[in-house]
Parts: sequence; C-alpha cells; structure tokens
Amino acid sequence: MISAVVRVRKSPTVLMKTTANHSFKRRLIVNADDLGLSVCVSRGIETAHRSGILTSATLMANCPGFDEGVRVARENPSLGVGVHLNIVRGLPVSDAAAVAKLLGDIGQFCHSVSALGSAVKNPEILRQAEVEYRAQIEKVLQAGITPTHLDFEKHHAVWKPLYRLCCRLGQEYRIPVRSLNEPVWRAVLTLPWAGFSAVVASAKLRTYVTLRHGKFRDIPKPDYFFGQTHIGQISEPFLLALAKSLPAGTSELMTHPGIYDEKEMQALRPLIGTSWIQENRELELSALCSDAVKAAFEQSGIELINFSQL
Repeated sequence: MISAVVRVRKSPTVLMKTTANHSFKRRLIVNADDLGLSVCVSRGIETAHRSGILTSATLMANCPGFDEGVRVARENPSLGVGVHLNIVRGLPVSDAAAVAKLLGDIGQFCHSVSALGSAVKNPEILRQAEVEYRAQIEKVLQAGITPTHLDFEKHHAVWKPLYRLCCRLGQEYRIPVRSLNEPVWRAVLTLPWAGFSAVVASAKLRTYVTLRHGKFRDIPKPDYFFGQTHIGQISEPFLLALAKSLPAGTSELMTHPGIYDEKEMQALRPLIGTSWIQENRELELSALCSDAVKAAFEQSGIELINFSQL
C-alpha cells in the first residue's frame, strides 16, 4: 500500500492542467462537503451522486464516518473525492501530543474559526496545524484514494497563514485547493434571495479573501465559487436559477446533502458537535436529485465535471 501511495504522489498526472481553451464553456463542479462526517451523511452524498447532479465530495479523515466515506469513494469511481481538512471539530488523526496546542481538555479540537485567526499567529500552533493537515491527507492516500482537491471545514482556512499553508501543501501534493472567490453580486442578482445577513457575511468573506489571500501559481482553481451566500439553502429554485445564470468558465458549487438520521447524529454529537445545516441536508439532497434540475442542466449545455477534469 505504501509504495502505491508514493507512486500516486509523484505521478505528474495528479496535477491537473487545462490543455484546451475552456473560457467560453460553462463547466460546473458540484461538490458535497462532509463525506465521512457520519454514515447517514455519506450515504446521502452517494445518493446525490448516483441519482443526481453531484460530481465531487470532500472526505473528512478525522470523523466517525470515515470508513463509510471510503466505501462511497471506492464504489463510485466517477465521484471525485478530495480532503476536507479539519482542525475545528472532532479528534485529531495525528498523535495528540504532536498537536496539543490545537486541543482542549478532552482531546478534541478546541479553537473556533474566529479564534484561529489569532491562534495561528503563533508559529508553533501553525506548525501543529501543518502536522494535522499532513496526517489527514496521508490517511486518505493510505486508504487508496487519490485526492482531487483540498478544502476546509467551516472555511477555517480563510485566515491567511492557514490558507497559505494549504496552498503550499496543494503544491507539494500536486492537487488543487478550493478558492473562496464567490461573485456575491451575481449571487444576489441572479439567484434566489438568501437573506440580508447571509449576503453581508458572504460579502465580508469575499472581501477578506480578495485583500488578504494573494495569488498562488501552479495551483489549478475554478474561476468561480458558489454556495457560500446560500449555504444550507441549495434548493431546487436555486439550482434552476444557477443553470440559467452560470458564467462562462469553470465554477464550483458547494453543497451539503445527506440523510438526516437524528438517532445517529445524537450519538455522535459528543464527538462532532452540532450544526444547523444538518436538518437541511435532505432538502439539498432532494434538490440535487430533482428531475427538473437534471433536465435544466442538460438543456443548458453545462458540463458537469469534478476537480480531476480541470
């Protein structure tokens, strides 16, 4: 297994390059975050791929449903699978002593997304974040999965030191990194109204990303990102509107489908916490599998791809 992993990492085919001019085409990566969060979420993601328009997912290496997420990846080879880097909830993949400054008294990640902004100014905390990121990527590789991309739980890598670290790892492992470059103005004008607070939060995120992240060469990225303004609100009307208004180029849509099993989620809360998105997962699953949505995307001429086809 280890030798196979090494071959994957060194293969030049892992780095995706655009060999044709796609500037006038409309291509969309429909990604599900949280593969491996739980069994019920992973099975919902599998349904969204097999019966809907979902093309991609990101696997959480440190969560209770990891083995189920790996099964989904192995049994659905057309589903692109990346790594959902996570240092804000759950237990570490690496040895606890090696990432002690990221953990609380009960051994779980203890920093909120907002707290990480100050914490990662400490070089030792940033070094430990790299240790954990590497452990999560390596765990996915050792499961026999070649990651198609990297993204981050709760956008915690919005902070510049963490984003630069993720991009450096993307260069080293030769895989793309999610870019949070949502055109908020387009989301407001062409998609269903998401609510004032959602729009303001998304605009703030986009402004911070634009001003602070900078550009990294040799990391393939989609041209646009959608789903932040409408996080937890990916409905059938949203997808029908997106099919009409998607800009030319390559875009990523972030979604959170799943099956909501209250009993399972209740049992896992001590490990993974809670999220208001959980109860919206089945709504997003239904929208992604809608016959009307599938017909709209087919008629629009939008090419549905995953990160491996950049």
